[in-house]
Amino acid sequence: MTQTTIPEQGIRALLDLDWLRENIRCQHRCPAHMDVPGYIRLISQGKFEESYRLMKETNPFPAVCGYVCPHPCESKCKRGDFDRPVAIDALKRFVTDYVFKNKIKIPAPAIVKKKEKIAIIGAGPAGLTAAFDLAGMGYKVTVFEKEAQVGGMMMWAIPSYRLPREQIIFDVSHILERGVQIKTNTPIGGKGKSFSDLLEMGYDAVFIAVGAQIGKRLEIAGEEGTDGVMDCLVFLKNVSAGDTRKPGENIVVIGGGNSAVDAARTAKRLSKNVSIVYRRTREEMPALSWEVEEAEHEGVDFHFLAAPVKIVTENGKAKGLECIKMQLGKPDESGRRRPEPIPDSTFVIDTDCVISAISQEPDLKFLGDKHGLKVNKWGTIAVDGNLATSKKGVFAGGDVTLGPSTIIECIAQGHIAANSINRFISGESLKEPKKKVWVTLLDSEIDLREENYDATPRQDMQLLPEHEREGSFDLVELGLDEFQAAREANRCLKCDLTINVETNECVLCGRCSMVCPVGALKQVDAFDQSKEHRPFMSKDGIVVKYTDKCIRCGNCKDCPVNVISMKRVLWQPNEDVNKFL
Repeated sequence: MTQTTIPEQGIRALLDLDWLRENIRCQHRCPAHMDVPGYIRLISQGKFEESYRLMKETNPFPAVCGYVCPHPCESKCKRGDFDRPVAIDALKRFVTDYVFKNKIKIPAPAIVKKKEKIAIIGAGPAGLTAAFDLAGMGYKVTVFEKEAQVGGMMMWAIPSYRLPREQIIFDVSHILERGVQIKTNTPIGGKGKSFSDLLEMGYDAVFIAVGAQIGKRLEIAGEEGTDGVMDCLVFLKNVSAGDTRKPGENIVVIGGGNSAVDAARTAKRLSKNVSIVYRRTREEMPALSWEVEEAEHEGVDFHFLAAPVKIVTENGKAKGLECIKMQLGKPDESGRRRPEPIPDSTFVIDTDCVISAISQEPDLKFLGDKHGLKVNKWGTIAVDGNLATSKKGVFAGGDVTLGPSTIIECIAQGHIAANSINRFISGESLKEPKKKVWVTLLDSEIDLREENYDATPRQDMQLLPEHEREGSFDLVELGLDEFQAAREANRCLKCDLTINVETNECVLCGRCSMVCPVGALKQVDAFDQSKEHRPFMSKDGIVVKYTDKCIRCGNCKDCPVNVISMKRVLWQPNEDVNKFL
């Protein structure tokens, strides 16, 4: 196993993702496999710049993700087994805010340049991540962007009260420092360069990362040509561009995803009466739960178990939205119960503005009629596990292959594309190698690992008061202060410490000692040979470890790495218990 010593972090190792999945759940759950325990530990040590540098090893958009990432890592945080998960995303934001506010310069690494050129279509998170990686490998990278600004949906579709635009530019500036050339106002296709032209212009590979920028139609009567009916992406883009005119007096948003909630909260800042119509229940909304909660706090109304039937019009303008009540039937292919209409249950919501936010799909017209790429039934570009398309030298990733997804998922796609393009240009097989990732394994602070960890509550960031949000696009989530960040970082259980890579020994998550009702188990320093690790057994022969107080409740056997097992054995008093282990 290859290892590199990094003084600030102890020992790091390049490990298989299968091993990572079993041992460091938060890091594995992150699509980009950021070294979550590593950068949190550096925060607890007050090493904010070092933490930021570590973040950027796997994520060129740490600032953006600190504000808007859905933080799937927290869903697997072992601290959540006891109280609440570590506020991983808030800690990431604290560090990136610290670097940004203090104007700390992170110099670009020295790069050995290569002769090969790579074209990337689309300056969103997938395209720019691939550009960041490929430029770091020495390639000459040019990104073609049709819009006047970089960032893709980060710039246009996420409201500024969630993501300040300067944070996007801050992350992009570090990508530019690697020598990446971004050509804005340069669409591919149409009157500009065609897709086929790029390979003929001498680019050795092309990566398509144009996103999914077309809203799907409702396909209901009254939708076509009606004044007051609009797509959520068009609405959000116009507002981001500075158009803050009231779209209507009574606004209805149709959909239950993040775009629907963003559109509703944005509309609420421009108009008093805003509601969301969703055909399932609140519990089944795919939108982030905390965003739905904030929408409620801001006064957005919800019509659950309702689906649009037609848009009522008068003189070419929207006058109302006719809906039908729904009930949940049997589960569909997604695992959610399928909504079914209730006969004779239609009702009308008065509205002069209907915003559709049911989903998005890619716009592939720029490719032309003879692009030679395979497109699947969902309208996305078909790729293999390496993100290679059906055309040699052409790769695609992000929303253009996944459909609507998250920023961190697109970042992960950018990493895959960069590695695949590098192997392609280098003449290596595109057969995907076993994935590996750098993780932190050891640290000198093991003795401090459990100090008061069970007594410190999760630190919640301050929010902008609800009455101050009316008509304002000021930031809502105000972030953690330095004191809160230190307390929150110290809540981490440091599951990555003292892991024996060969035997999958105890990760010191603390679960067993936490759930033991009689204090029979405790955490000890595995490297201190003066401490006894003799196993003990309860009176009816249930094997446990460390003490003989066990009451055989079985709570401890739910061990994330299967170190603790319980088995019944035939044991006689004074018999050596070790032979049973």
